[in-house]
Amino acid sequence: MSNIVYIQVSIFPIAALLAVMDNLKRDMSFSWRRRCLESIMKLMVCIMIFNVVCWCLNGREGSLAKGILWVGNTAYYVFMLYMAFLWFLYVYDKVTNGNGQMGISMFVKAVPLVVSLVILAAGMVRPMIFYIDDENLYQRGPLHIISTVVAAGYISAACILAFVGMLRTQEREEKRQYGYLVFFGVFPLIGGIVQMLLYGTDLLWPMTSVALVMVYINIQQQNVSRDGMTGLNNRRRLDQYIDVLSKEHIKEPLCYSIMDIDYFKEINDNFGHQTGDKVLCLVAAALKKVYGNTRSFIARYGGDEFVIISRGFDREQAEHYRGRLERMLKDIECVELENGGLEISMGCAHYGEEGCKQVRDMLELADMRMYEIKNEHHNNNAALKWQKRG
Repeated sequence: MSNIVYIQVSIFPIAALLAVMDNLKRDMSFSWRRRCLESIMKLMVCIMIFNVVCWCLNGREGSLAKGILWVGNTAYYVFMLYMAFLWFLYVYDKVTNGNGQMGISMFVKAVPLVVSLVILAAGMVRPMIFYIDDENLYQRGPLHIISTVVAAGYISAACILAFVGMLRTQEREEKRQYGYLVFFGVFPLIGGIVQMLLYGTDLLWPMTSVALVMVYINIQQQNVSRDGMTGLNNRRRLDQYIDVLSKEHIKEPLCYSIMDIDYFKEINDNFGHQTGDKVLCLVAAALKKVYGNTRSFIARYGGDEFVIISRGFDREQAEHYRGRLERMLKDIECVELENGGLEISMGCAHYGEEGCKQVRDMLELADMRMYEIKNEHHNNNAALKWQKRG
């Protein structure tokens, strides 16, 4: 490939990633995962810039060109290896619900990265990963395969993690999200294999950029349908799900549950809205833990109300999972709440029971049952529990 072609091939992916990074700063919540994805994109831009510079200077005469080739190619490998490692942590964090950036295990996962960087540094003494020959031409070193295996290993491991997560989850939306993470790994692996077999082609990074943009688009779609505070599906996504469900010919048990937090107003009034927000997040986390591995759609309906639509749930299963949730919330620990755990009021309706011949009939019946239970729970003595001590 000529220098002009190399530059042209790289300009569009670089521009696309820069545009995505600009939107990433404005549109996404500030979190470790967002910062990680932004770092991956920055590394991608740097990799493609160094790739173009080194290709254009490859074979040029002069000590300056040789120096730039050494520095540029070294930076290229460092950024490539670190980017693959960060992507693995990103997927691991997603699959393990926030454990990708924490703990000693992260350092264990970084061992292949560190070994590769040490070998790369040793290349300044003798050829290892790469070297620049007397004609200022880039040459692969005898241990070049190590950097390729380590980078491909991290990407492949991330693919496997995402694929396992896709198989485990029962929620359709979660499956789609994991599918995009698997999709990310396939593109660079194909591009890398072709580039390794056909030296001189430049497919790896343009294909990786396309995959990154696709992952970003998927995240943006999630943000539109996600509740910003709890990470659950929002009211808009719930309405869409119910519309789709209403058009289905339902042949299996279906349970619609709606719940709210008892004395949530008192918690807000006596302990402050920040504590109230924390309580909402704790309840959302409990819902994910209890219903996460079932075929349930979980959404924040609004305020302190949540909806769970469970496929395959008969009355016995619905009661079992409600009991698990109630026990978990009663045992929940929140420093700000001086009086212990939380209680909820939950109403359930089952498709096909009397008065529930349509999906929307279940909504009304479950709502009515929730308020009946709520009225039983709300008595003056119980409300005193949430009076702040002082």
